[in-house]
Amino acid sequence: MSSEATPAGGGSASRGGEPASGSGKRKAGGGEPSSRSGEPASESGKRMPAGGGSASRGGEPIAASSEATPRAAGPAARPPDTPQPPRLRRVRLPADRLRLAAAVALALLLAAIGIVGYRAGCDLRPEIAHRAAAIPRFLLSVVQVGAFLTVIGVPTLLAVERLVKREAEQVVDAVAAVALSYLAAIGVNLVTSHYVGSELSQGLGGPTPMQVHLAVGVAAVSILGFSRSWMRSLFYSAAGLGGLAVVLLGDDSVTGVLLSILLGRIVAVGWLCARGAVDTRPGVRRVLEELNRAGLRAHPGTLRVLDPGTEGTRRFRVSAECAANGHREVLDLSVLDQGQRAAQLPSRLWQWIRLRGPARRRSFLSLRRSVESEVLMAMAVAAAGVRTPALRAARQVDQDTALLAYDHVDAPRVRDLPHNAFTDRFHREVWDLWQRLRSRQLAHRELTLDHLLLDRNGRLWLTDVGYGAITAEDVLCRLDGAELLVCLALRVGVDRATEQAVAALGPGTVASLLPLMQPILFTEETAKALKRERALDVVGTIRERIIALHPEADVQPIMLERVRPRTVLSVVGGAIAFYLLATQLTGFQVPQLDTWQAWAWVGGAVLASATTYVAAALNLIGCVKERLPFRTAVGAQVAAAFAGLVAPGAVGGLAVNTRYLQRAGIPVARAVTSVGVSQVIAFACYLLLLLLFSAFAGSRQKEGGSLSAVTPSATVTGVIVVLAVLCVLIAAVPRLRMMVMKRVRPLITDVWPEVLQVARSPRKLVQAVGGALALPLAASVCLWASVNAVSGSDVGLAAMGVAYLVAKALGSLVPTPGGIGGIEAALTAGLTAAGIPSAVAATAVIVFRLLTWWLPVIPGWFAFTTLQRRGAL
Repeated sequence: MSSEATPAGGGSASRGGEPASGSGKRKAGGGEPSSRSGEPASESGKRMPAGGGSASRGGEPIAASSEATPRAAGPAARPPDTPQPPRLRRVRLPADRLRLAAAVALALLLAAIGIVGYRAGCDLRPEIAHRAAAIPRFLLSVVQVGAFLTVIGVPTLLAVERLVKREAEQVVDAVAAVALSYLAAIGVNLVTSHYVGSELSQGLGGPTPMQVHLAVGVAAVSILGFSRSWMRSLFYSAAGLGGLAVVLLGDDSVTGVLLSILLGRIVAVGWLCARGAVDTRPGVRRVLEELNRAGLRAHPGTLRVLDPGTEGTRRFRVSAECAANGHREVLDLSVLDQGQRAAQLPSRLWQWIRLRGPARRRSFLSLRRSVESEVLMAMAVAAAGVRTPALRAARQVDQDTALLAYDHVDAPRVRDLPHNAFTDRFHREVWDLWQRLRSRQLAHRELTLDHLLLDRNGRLWLTDVGYGAITAEDVLCRLDGAELLVCLALRVGVDRATEQAVAALGPGTVASLLPLMQPILFTEETAKALKRERALDVVGTIRERIIALHPEADVQPIMLERVRPRTVLSVVGGAIAFYLLATQLTGFQVPQLDTWQAWAWVGGAVLASATTYVAAALNLIGCVKERLPFRTAVGAQVAAAFAGLVAPGAVGGLAVNTRYLQRAGIPVARAVTSVGVSQVIAFACYLLLLLLFSAFAGSRQKEGGSLSAVTPSATVTGVIVVLAVLCVLIAAVPRLRMMVMKRVRPLITDVWPEVLQVARSPRKLVQAVGGALALPLAASVCLWASVNAVSGSDVGLAAMGVAYLVAKALGSLVPTPGGIGGIEAALTAGLTAAGIPSAVAATAVIVFRLLTWWLPVIPGWFAFTTLQRRGAL
């Protein structure tokens, strides 16, 4: 926000009717006024005059709204001879910072695409100029001149209109932005002109890529805005036609035209971020006038500022007289400004990306839709028998501002109550309130102690229902209960909170909250509180208490998190690092699939990759005593490919298989054991195949000696030596021996009996062992076919099997999803050691990974969602 003080009428500034989407917090009710951080707001004791007046905030004066009028000094007071117009206030809006960041990111992306495209030989300007030769250049010149006049003329007309309306400050801002954008465009052209023919110059569009008139025009209209819709259409149509004419004439590229527009936008928004936008929003006087139209005659002298709206919604408290019955009432006012709603847009967008399904907040609605949703939710909560402040009025102040008036409840928030207020009766009423909401399919989405009030008669009130959901899925209702239980545990302790919840709801209902106890699903305040109490492990302790009371509880978390930040960084960073390394150091070449033999090898690789999922399904079916549907088991293995995108190594596949067996009716303990049995058998088959491939590899060599299969005897010998040394160290060091025994003993006691059970059934044994052998064998065939498709030569299968098995083992040690980075490096090194050229090896590895890891993610996502809908996952 601006360093200037924020007035009582603070909120968001609008420019040219360009509202910013997003959402802001809304607080209603709740005893003594408090700031967002929970500290008492210094405005609470200040009274505002009729015209908005001034109040102090944190020792700084709060300037009056531009619409404010001074209080009458009395009958003897005489107005000044020359009244001075109020000085317009400036504010720095979060929406402007978001626009600036988005414009800069888009400009950098376009510049990178242009430079990379030029390096890759994708310069389309000569082809465009050749195609445009049939168009008369005179016609293109006329269009260019007309576009120039329009792009310059529309901002000039807007500036004259602003001056007529005595809005000179916005014109001054526009002139400053125009001057800066002109200098910036000329500067870029001067820099690129010194590097004629370079990648920078050609990638951006040529020696002079910036169209100065476009940058200047966009900068001006970004400040002035459009007073009429036809002006907006005329300006952008002219800019588009002018840019097209420049491209067809061969004077610039599409990248240069777009960068010119973005440059003007960046300069204008950057100026507003630095100096602040002129505040033209409705002030307190306008808000109170709208409240009077609703039949509530407010007394401006009693108005108090609860939240000036520096980060979200403006909140006031005022005394009003109802026109219908003449009663005087205290109201809490929430003024929603479209511009300020963008303050929380980044966090809401990031949450929307990370979460999926019902856990995601509703989309970034328009201001009108948000008001309608809050009104409906307030009515639904009241109809459910839950005490909530009555909604007295909902009014639209102007296009970008809305007003909501609630009855004030003189009661403190539960968060601020002393410890002795959390009695057994209080806990019962809290859980009764939650059950009422759940029975009506109402989800509050922020059911914490901050949004509960306790009045003098011991009655609970629910506030801030604006972000709730009507006809909500039961998952959302249970999520409310899970967060409420965690909040109570943070306040009164885990033992007491859990005991009271079980006494009020029963162990089964409380156990149903366990899958939703994930901090990522909670509000920001609750998540921060859990981080502060990380040493206590509140969620883990609650889970242990509930499982002790209800051992049959389903503790498997519901998969509502789409992706984790660490996973995104691992996948993107690992992929970029490897592929850049492959292209720069190994001379990566595009595979030439111009023969039917090459396409036949690719088809074989695809078939082998698909066979791995069938083999994995057979291995899992053979390790379970119950009969499992074959198609569903194969679908679960395909779904595991999607889960592997967000989990290191084989963790994603293990989790999916365990969940699949559990959904198939197998108890949790046996499901985990069965998956462990499949891993033990797969490991034994892995060692067997490694020995077999090692025995057969090394004897085959291509005539001429240009390409030989790998001779793995030295590698295998080295691996055996390393394993022997590790075994000796483990046996010699007591601490290592105890650590290994601690990990191996559960494997022997739990998994070994199940292995013997599988061995008693010949059919199950064949399925388990056959699938375990076929899985790495099919993957080795896929690598073999990929190498042959790229190299066009016949490479030995045994050598590819050794390379794959060794790379798979090394890749499992890398803590990245799917072993990305480690597997590629190991495979490339193994193929290069086999005598395959480095460029061919890197290309073959990329083809192999595309077929076995990247491309299966798409059908894996469809399989994952389909099995979830059917209840199989």
